[in-house]
Amino acid sequence: MTDAAAPSATLYLPCRLAPTPAFYHALAAHRGPVVICCAERFDKRCKAAHRFVIADTRGPLDLTVPIAKPYGRTWAATRLSTHGTWWETIPAALESAYGRTPFFEFYAPDLLPLLSDPARFDSVGALNAAVDSFVRRALDLTDVDVSYSFDPALRPTEPAGFELAPYWQVRADRLGFIPGLSILDSIFNLGPEARLLL
Repeated sequence: MTDAAAPSATLYLPCRLAPTPAFYHALAAHRGPVVICCAERFDKRCKAAHRFVIADTRGPLDLTVPIAKPYGRTWAATRLSTHGTWWETIPAALESAYGRTPFFEFYAPDLLPLLSDPARFDSVGALNAAVDSFVRRALDLTDVDVSYSFDPALRPTEPAGFELAPYWQVRADRLGFIPGLSILDSIFNLGPEARLLL
């Protein structure tokens, strides 16, 4: 007979940049340790490792952190590009999209510096770990047993099967509710209440 209160086995999640709420639903609902696999094998088709979607003034907008060639074998070995001006474009896009939301001014000082300096992180995996740490603090998920692994042998599972219920979005009167956005959308729109949706 098993104990119903016993913790679950370790949940291995992939390395994602500001992922959708499904990622944090899986993390919050899991009763055992969670490992975020920052050394997941590099796959250029996996855009979610360095791209996230926000709600701009005209609808969904993809924001991409470019990666440098030659690519590494894992996301932990894949460097952020220092070409272009993504470190200016992404913070400006976030401010344009969410500057009027109730909680942008509260969270922006902690988040925007993470996305404003390509030399601050040595890899996609390191950037994603830092953004994840910010998100978990914002959602008050610091009590969840989360660690980051740079072991390329681990095989994470993509969270699925969770759809966030519609919530208040700053432009819903014009655009309607936009599903499938980054967790940042609910954080800027709802603040600490965003956790209740998970």
